[in-house]
Amino acid sequence: MAANMKEIKERIDSVKNTSQITNAMNIVSSTKFKRFQVLTLKSRNYARAVNEAFDNLVASLTGNKFVIFDGKSEVKKIGIIVMTSDRGLCGSFNSNTFRRLESMKKEFQKEGKEVSVVTIGRKAKEYCKNRDINVDSEYTQMIPETMFETGKNISEDVVQFYLNDFYDEVYMIYSKFVSAIEYNIQVEKLLPIEKKEGLPTKEYIFEPSEEEVLNSFVPQVLNIKLYQSLLENSASEHSARMSAMKQANDNASEMIKNLEVQYNRERQGQITQELTEIISGSLGVQ
Repeated sequence: MAANMKEIKERIDSVKNTSQITNAMNIVSSTKFKRFQVLTLKSRNYARAVNEAFDNLVASLTGNKFVIFDGKSEVKKIGIIVMTSDRGLCGSFNSNTFRRLESMKKEFQKEGKEVSVVTIGRKAKEYCKNRDINVDSEYTQMIPETMFETGKNISEDVVQFYLNDFYDEVYMIYSKFVSAIEYNIQVEKLLPIEKKEGLPTKEYIFEPSEEEVLNSFVPQVLNIKLYQSLLENSASEHSARMSAMKQANDNASEMIKNLEVQYNRERQGQITQELTEIISGSLGVQ
């Protein structure tokens, strides 16, 4: 019985140590979440305004055909930008993204299309390499100070890949932030860019030409879109990790409580046994 009590005591100490770690991670995630929440919500209006201006500009293009809007005559190569986290311990955050990726990959492959990915986050990189999914480029260690530049690099790359027929279509999978306890997996088609119908048309003068202006403007618009998506994904990641660590901490507290009850029962049983032996011995002496 003493050995059993020692084992329970060791388990209690172990769970307490784990609880201290999960509590510390919860505090860190909470701090990071608040920062990304502010950045995400502030930048939404700017991203929305840029998209609206671009949609109005595209609506004015009449007559001429551009492959970046009208698409390719044959679609055989699909590029998918996959956003995950660098670290784990964030619940089902990454696994939800991977399920969506696998679903899309199977659908495209059924149609006879080749799929390759651009990974953002170490978890996406490891997942794709472990499953022999073609990775064209990879980005890790997403921090606010470099996110805009990263979005710029990715947007320029995918536009060139598209124009050079390396991709025929480009999609993006990321987690859109909703609240501290909710996020949604989003799939967006980046290229070709779909024209919105019903917008008022205005006449614009393009210098030196429509094609050159659009080839320069499109990466900038995609840069804003990717930057916003990176912020949304990061806010979702930290909210998921914050929730996961809080749940783990709550579970640890419950486990400690149950183990302490078990320990006290064992201790009470040991005391009762010792008292019984003392009483029995004293009766035997008499």
